[in-house]
Order: sequence, then structure tokens, then C-alpha cells
Amino acid sequence: MKAVLTATAALALTACAVGPSSNTYVHAAGDTAFTGWLRFANGEFQLYGDEDQVLQPFSRPCVSGAASRDEMRQAMGDLNGAKVTITGRTAAWSQAANGRIEHAGSVIRNDCGGGFVILADDIRPAN
Repeated sequence: MKAVLTATAALALTACAVGPSSNTYVHAAGDTAFTGWLRFANGEFQLYGDEDQVLQPFSRPCVSGAASRDEMRQAMGDLNGAKVTITGRTAAWSQAANGRIEHAGSVIRNDCGGGFVILADDIRPAN
């Protein structure tokens, strides 16, 4: 399952690539940890595999997700634009109802447009 999820994540992100990037996917360590650069928009986070992408509006590829409202508020203040490790699980976007997935009081609209989103339990600075 871990290999399938990691491969799916890489394929979903690289399929959305708009331009060349030195790192066109978010590295996933196991089924539940994702490392990349973080940006917040429209109540969700967007996780990028390349630091330069965070600085560019409408940059792709990325993975949308959300954590609890408290976790999101904390991360927005401290980690916007930073390299982070997010722990949680993924959900297929096909499970969305009315174009959104709710997670721990937060709403994911999937502005990244990927085939899955991250339902985060924790967001921390990456080592």
C-alpha cells in the first residue's frame, strides 16, 4: 500500500506540472508523512515539492489539504512559506461531496486540482 500511495502521489503531482522544476513532486516518507514547502490559500494548505513554487501564484504541481482549525491557525502564523513535514492520511478527491472535503473543522476545496488531498493531523517544520 505504501509503495502504491507514494507512486500515486508522485504521478498525480508530476502530471500537473506546468514548467520545469528541479523537484516536481512532494516527497512522501511512508503512508503518513509528507515533506515540502507550505502555502495557505482559501482556507486550505498547499504543499509544494519545490521551494520556488511557493513564491509563484498559481504554481503547480501541489497537493491541497487541511488540518484542524487550531493547527491551521498556528501553521499560518508560523510556517507559511516554510519547509514542513505534515503527518496525516490521504483521501481520494473522488470522495468529495459538493466539491469539498471537510476535515477537523476545516474545508478542503482542492485548489491544486489533484486526485487526492491530505487530511493532516500535524504540521511541523522539517528537519
